[in-house]
Amino acid sequence: MGFELKVMGLRTSVIIPVRNGETHVVAAIDSVIEQLHPQDEILIVDDASTDRTRTLLTSLRDPRIRILDGAGCGPSAARNKGLGIAQGEFAAFLDHDDLWPCGRHAALVQALIDSPDVDAAFGRIRIRIDDGAEMTPRLKNLDNCHAPYNFLLAGLYRRRLLDRIDGFAEDMRYGEDADYVARLEEFGMRALLCDVDAVVYRQHATNASRDHVAVHDGMMEVIRRRIVRARLRDTRSANRSGHMRKDA
Repeated sequence: MGFELKVMGLRTSVIIPVRNGETHVVAAIDSVIEQLHPQDEILIVDDASTDRTRTLLTSLRDPRIRILDGAGCGPSAARNKGLGIAQGEFAAFLDHDDLWPCGRHAALVQALIDSPDVDAAFGRIRIRIDDGAEMTPRLKNLDNCHAPYNFLLAGLYRRRLLDRIDGFAEDMRYGEDADYVARLEEFGMRALLCDVDAVVYRQHATNASRDHVAVHDGMMEVIRRRIVRARLRDTRSANRSGHMRKDA
């Protein structure tokens, strides 16, 4: 079980939000558990599930698992709740219907240990097509690649990086993960890409991302917010420059 780190005292917190995930959540958790150190933790936020999710979660007996109650406000609020109590020096995120490939965690942890000035390490995305889904051109372009602008679930992050920004935007229902990584980049995230598969992104009949209109609108909102933040930074920079000229 797990692996032995070369540097003692390091700990990882894995945050998994779930709502009505009885079909997939146990497999997701199993893919994480087998890769963790005994001192790591898995924070599972049950976001007001109404199916058998809670029964399945409470049947798991691994001491690294903590089950938290979400308020049914969506994945952003659920991830923020997990982040609020996470104890790890490293943090990772996984959706309840995705998987960690074998060897993922050891490779990303070692990459950060070997590069102490780096804030995050990312691996490749692998696409898995289950019943009720199909391989679209967009998914085909993602498979076996490092995603453009990075991909939340394919990363391992130092907590010092995550503390630079506010949490996930709870008013966003789609695109909140891309918005979060974008803000990390804007606050100076130093990242490296690793030659390892980091997440199995499962496609099935009940994926939220099957609502293509909502996904498109969510990504447009990510771009809009980036533009707004860039304009604010430009305004602040211009104001500072003006004050410096006056002082001179």
